[in-house]
Amino acid sequence: MLGDKRGYQLLYFVFFASSNGFVVFRNAYFEELGLTGGQMGLLGALLVVGGMIAQPIWGGVADRFAASKPVLLIAAGVSSVAVLAFPLAGRVPDPFLLLVLATALLSTVRSPIVPITNAMILSRGVDYGQVRAFGSIAFGLGSLVIGWLLSRFATEIVFYIYAVGMVVLILIVRSVPDADADLTPDLRREAVKLLRNRRFLLLLGVAVLLGGASSSGSAYFSVYVRAIGAPDSLTGTAWMVKTVGEAVIFLSMAKIGLANRTQLSLGAALFAGCYLVYAAVGTATAIMAVQLVLGVGLALYNLAVVEFAHRFSPDELTSTGQAVLSAFGIGTGRALGQLGAGNVMDLVGVQSMYFVLSALAAAALLLSLGFHGPALRRVGNAAGVGRYSNN
Repeated sequence: MLGDKRGYQLLYFVFFASSNGFVVFRNAYFEELGLTGGQMGLLGALLVVGGMIAQPIWGGVADRFAASKPVLLIAAGVSSVAVLAFPLAGRVPDPFLLLVLATALLSTVRSPIVPITNAMILSRGVDYGQVRAFGSIAFGLGSLVIGWLLSRFATEIVFYIYAVGMVVLILIVRSVPDADADLTPDLRREAVKLLRNRRFLLLLGVAVLLGGASSSGSAYFSVYVRAIGAPDSLTGTAWMVKTVGEAVIFLSMAKIGLANRTQLSLGAALFAGCYLVYAAVGTATAIMAVQLVLGVGLALYNLAVVEFAHRFSPDELTSTGQAVLSAFGIGTGRALGQLGAGNVMDLVGVQSMYFVLSALAAAALLLSLGFHGPALRRVGNAAGVGRYSNN
């Protein structure tokens, strides 16, 4: 049995190291198959929608039956097989149909891994940033390595890397401590109270906007790099630099001590500014200049939404609270963002698409200011739920 912190750090490292190729380069692979931006957007939206439907169910099962580890084992095992359908798409007459089916299955089974792991970490009192940093480091290193590999191997290698990573993840999950939470006999009542919490609903709104901007920007980044004439190796290098910024914030935020509301607003502002540079300048030098800042923004945003969701959720719904945030907040934004961004890309091109994503991040910044209002800080939770403080 691995210790709390070390075990979860290893879990995050393996998950993000194996997932990054799928996240960063899947649209580049779809472009090679001849898919349009709209089709890529539909697949991206489907990847999210399946998770939106499945995550609350997975979270409820984990909370009701104290089954966090079994859920993670199922998710890793089934997704390691489902992802192998993607490279087969290049060998069939109608690749889009197979990709739709594969995406629907994969989105459903892989969706609980991050929210339930988040709940397990927080329920045991482990510093989330100290664990999440290892995911950022893994994502950056993996992107750098995969960018190098794609100069020598076919793009479909990213799906095989994911499959192997999920097998390794199974071994790690078996060795980490389970969630530490008391269960309630009335989960329905507690879930209704959670969804009536005004702060939680405000958090979902910010997550919709910024989740859509963030995920769309990431999903089409490899296409953007190719569009400005840069090599795939730049994609990997840029992701590596970005994750350095993430890791620094995750590891040092406990000492920096920014309030969660400040983290959220600052993260949105940094996203808006960096995406504006993508759209307005569009050179390799400009990309590399803002990557570190973008990583800082992503880390601030992740820390804020995960900590807020944990505070707003009852002790009995730690997994459900994270799953609802991922599904109806971040997930809704990701689904709409992926679908909309693909169509915008077809209309105006991938570079100009980032003007729209910058505007979405700016809207998230405006909405996040609601957490700074004196009325929200004075008034207790409307439903009497959560662990919210003035942070």
